[in-house]
Parts: sequence; C-alpha cells; structure tokens
Amino acid sequence: MAISTTDRRPTAPDRKRPARRTWRTRHTRAGNPGRRVLLMLQLATVLAVLLIWAALAAARLVSATALPGPAAVFGQFPQLFGDPVYWQAVGDTLNGAVTGFVAAAVIGVPLGLVTGTYAAAEQSSRLLVDVLRSFPVIALLPVFLLVLGSTPTMKTTVVLLACVFPVFLQAQYGARSVTPMIAETMDSYRVPRLLRFRKVILPSATPSVMTGLRLAATTSVLVAIGVEVLTTLPGIGHEVVQAQQGGAAARAYAYIVTAGAIGYSINLLSQFAERRLLRWRPPTHTD
Repeated sequence: MAISTTDRRPTAPDRKRPARRTWRTRHTRAGNPGRRVLLMLQLATVLAVLLIWAALAAARLVSATALPGPAAVFGQFPQLFGDPVYWQAVGDTLNGAVTGFVAAAVIGVPLGLVTGTYAAAEQSSRLLVDVLRSFPVIALLPVFLLVLGSTPTMKTTVVLLACVFPVFLQAQYGARSVTPMIAETMDSYRVPRLLRFRKVILPSATPSVMTGLRLAATTSVLVAIGVEVLTTLPGIGHEVVQAQQGGAAARAYAYIVTAGAIGYSINLLSQFAERRLLRWRPPTHTD
C-alpha cells in the first residue's frame, strides 16, 4: 500500500481581510467631526471679536462717532436693504471688480502658461514682469486719473493691473511644475506640442492657476473699493466716504461690513469651484 508523503496540514478557513483604509475613507469617516469642531472654533472666534468690539464701544474708550457698537452697525442693515442706493453701490463695485478680474484672467492665464512652458519666453520677460509688479497699483492712481479720468474704465484698468500678476505668476509656476523626467519622456516619444499641453502641462498647472484666480478674485473687490474711496466713482467705497463725512459712522461701518461679506463670499465660491474642478486631486490638510 503506497503511503503518500505529501504533508496534508489542515488549512485555516479563509478570512476576509479588513478593507484597507485609504485617504478617501479616512477623510469621510474622520473629516466630518473635525470640520464641525473647526466650524465651532471659527464661530467662537467671531463671537469673541464681536464681544470685544461691543465692550470697547460701551466703555467709551473711543468716541461713538469713531467706533459705534455692533448693535448700531448691524441695526443699519434693515434700512440699507430697502434702499436702492445700497444695491446700486454694491452693483457698481462688483461690476468694476468682476470686469477687471475677468480681463486679468483672460490675459494672465495664457501668458503665464506660455512663459512657463518655454524657458526662453520666461527669461526674456522676467525683467519686465519684475519691474511692473514692483509698482503699487494704488500709488499709480493719479497717473490713471490723468490718462483715463474718473471713469469706470479707469477703475476696471486699476483692478486689471492689480489682479493680472497673481494670475500670471501662478500660471507660470504651474506650467513649470512638470518634472524633468516627464519632459524628457515626452521629448523621447516626440509627443506633439498640442497634445503635450493638453494632457500634461494644463493638468499640472490647473491647481496653481486656480490658486491665482482665487487670490485675484478677492483682490479685485479690495482694489475696486480702494479706488472708489480715493476718487468720486460710485460704489461701496464712495458710500463709506459719504457716510463718514455726514457723521453717520454706523452707516459707514455697515458698508465696510458689506465689503467684508462680499470678499468672504467670493473666497468661499472660489474654494468651492476649486474643489469641484480638482476632484481628481487628493485633499490636503487645507482643503
């Protein structure tokens, strides 16, 4: 009788391995509580600032004409919401900011991608870019007033110049982010330039481009309001000056709060658009 020499050891029953926790599952399971805690901390910080503001106003450390309390400031909004002048001022500011921002995006993104892709273009334009972006745009406002006058076109031009360099530099940086190994591989396989740009350079540059657009969007509102404060152009900045000169400090602060709310809303919309367009990118600690 033949005896099998094969070692037949009992095998353990198959057990399902626990699913591997990827960055997506960790983000889904642990992200929501963290976001709730972060939101609570942010709200607590805002509340603390409001309480300090109210305490300073109540203590009369600063005159009421210079620092009205939050109750007086926020009490202006029911009246402002029913005032057509308020909405006209908001519309004038947004019109100048959006027009200048769009023009900056149309000019800055293509130029940044081209100069970032071709080293010769980047090196030849570096001196001019460094000189132009070193000038404070608001400091050049008298020049624009002499050339263009106190017109909406002048406000749009100032916003354009303030926004184009963040967009341009971020697009340029994104185009340069392609690693040398990938560039050499594309050269070896003789990938056509259009396909190289569409499949490699543009996806690599998109995160940086979105960052530049987000920064420029917020800057556009701030610069538009700054121009309105320093000129006679209509908008939120002009209404702040008018209220201040008329002794209506609470109304002036209400317009300032409106400007902050607009800037914050634009930043939130920019972050939302960035997350939607970059869904393929793993989230970072800042997302």
